[in-house]
Amino acid sequence: MLIMKRFYMAVSLVAVLLMQLCMATTSSNFTDLSALLAFKSEIKHDPNNVLGSNWIETESFCNWVGVSCSHRRQRVTALSLRGMGLQGTISPYVGNLSFLDALDLRNNSFYGHLIPEIGHLRHLNLLILQYNLLEGVIPAGVYRYQTVQVISLPYNKLRVVLPKYWLSNLTSLHTLFLGQNNFKDTIPPPLVNNSKLLSLDLEYNNLHGSIPDEIILRIWRYLEANNLNGTILSSIFNISSLRVLVLDSNSFLGTLPSAFGLQLPNLRELYLNENQLSGSIPSYLSNCSQLNILPLNVNQFTRSMHIFGKVGYEWESFSSLLSDSVGNLSSPLQIFIANSCNIKGPIPKGIGSLRNLNLLLSSDNNLSGTIPTTIKEMKSLQRVYLNGDQLEQSIPTEICLQANLGEIALQNNNLSRPIPSCIGNLIHL
Repeated sequence: MLIMKRFYMAVSLVAVLLMQLCMATTSSNFTDLSALLAFKSEIKHDPNNVLGSNWIETESFCNWVGVSCSHRRQRVTALSLRGMGLQGTISPYVGNLSFLDALDLRNNSFYGHLIPEIGHLRHLNLLILQYNLLEGVIPAGVYRYQTVQVISLPYNKLRVVLPKYWLSNLTSLHTLFLGQNNFKDTIPPPLVNNSKLLSLDLEYNNLHGSIPDEIILRIWRYLEANNLNGTILSSIFNISSLRVLVLDSNSFLGTLPSAFGLQLPNLRELYLNENQLSGSIPSYLSNCSQLNILPLNVNQFTRSMHIFGKVGYEWESFSSLLSDSVGNLSSPLQIFIANSCNIKGPIPKGIGSLRNLNLLLSSDNNLSGTIPTTIKEMKSLQRVYLNGDQLEQSIPTEICLQANLGEIALQNNNLSRPIPSCIGNLIHL
């Protein structure tokens, strides 16, 4: 009898615990459901009626478009509604989705302030809100994310100074995109000390000052169109994994780091145009076998231009070593922009080795001599801008062999007539 009594007590206890667990789960699910419905209620325009036709209470919210749930607890772990044309504000009840791992609302038209309740999402790994109309400041709670790996907020209207130590707590952060906003001040010290940070985009803000000496980034650096100044550190050019470096439209000055010990085997794009750089473009760029975009225009480079088989760069004597230096006829270089750089001297015959080049822009310099007949070897050439130089004699007929040529500008030189009649055979011109 005693055994049976204990058995019934145990069964009753288990039933109570299960009931409590069920009630807790139901309560938690109700919290998530309420948060999602509140989010839906703030949408003022849904051009494809995605939420209106799919987010209905008779269907489990885990089956709603853009919603992902955990298998065991059926809690919302991701809200992804990218590119749906939604307009409205972000409901503060999003902060009640306590198990949310990813919030991706990119490419919509959400407006208003970035809600402070986002700072309550302590499990968040991905915060992607780019290409919206959000304004105001980044909520203080975001600075406490210890799990977040990606913060992507470019192309909004966010503003104010970046807090100096807000990155100290973001120990898991590897991607930070804040370009095209209205951030001010200097690059915060914790940013450059974050060893896990791999991708950075701060372009088109109002940042100023120099790049800190401690900067240790590895893959992307988008710092264009700010008011950064000072010299470009040699440590940046020592990062062998560097692929893209974008520093154009700032106020960097001085010369580029010397060639000693510097190699950039993975560099594909280097943007240094529209600064105040001077001196020569160092020879180590000729070792960048992957380099295909190199705009250098609107600087103060002064020495004669020398072209290797891989890239264009500066050299004290223009042609003395050229014939021995042109070797890589499969150069990947596709775009060369160096207008208004005070480049002088003749165009080297070795330019013909750049067979993948499709854009050659070196106008408003002091290039002299003739247009080399080796231009016929540049089979991919589509656009040539050599206007505003001091080129002489006639336009070579070899230019007519450029079947893909669509634009050519040679005005304001010292070229003699006549213009080759075969140019009329270039069907894309």
